[in-house]
Amino acid sequence: MRTVLFLCTGNYFRSRFSEFWFNHQIALHGNGDDLHAGSAGLKVTSGNGNIGAMAIEAQIALQQRGVAVDPTQLAMPRQVSRDDVEQADVVVAVDAEAHRPMVQELFPDLEAKIRFWSVKDLGEDEGTDPISLLQHQVDQLINALTSSH
Repeated sequence: MRTVLFLCTGNYFRSRFSEFWFNHQIALHGNGDDLHAGSAGLKVTSGNGNIGAMAIEAQIALQQRGVAVDPTQLAMPRQVSRDDVEQADVVVAVDAEAHRPMVQELFPDLEAKIRFWSVKDLGEDEGTDPISLLQHQVDQLINALTSSH
């Protein structure tokens, strides 16, 4: 099984939405036995203001798209480890500007393995919808991964 790892800052909104959307779409495509996504944060801290396991905005967006989310079953955000990055077949950091420096600090020798997107967090880039951007990017990634096999 090939694995995809989505990274954001706190493993609370962007990486979690991407993980759930990816796994939902892969299951619909019938590739659930071949591909699976997980997620983690590059800087998971208790003082970042995140409450609970996943941002309510991500939960609502997923539910609006037909993805069942049971808040009582969600794992809490987790910090990425070197093993996570090394073992994943595909690693995506969702915000190049914010996440490349974090990757360079944590795993400078693994930077080349990571794909960097340009999706800002909620409220950081007025006029853009991070959910729509993530959905589009994830869908493109799925197309690339499923057409290569």
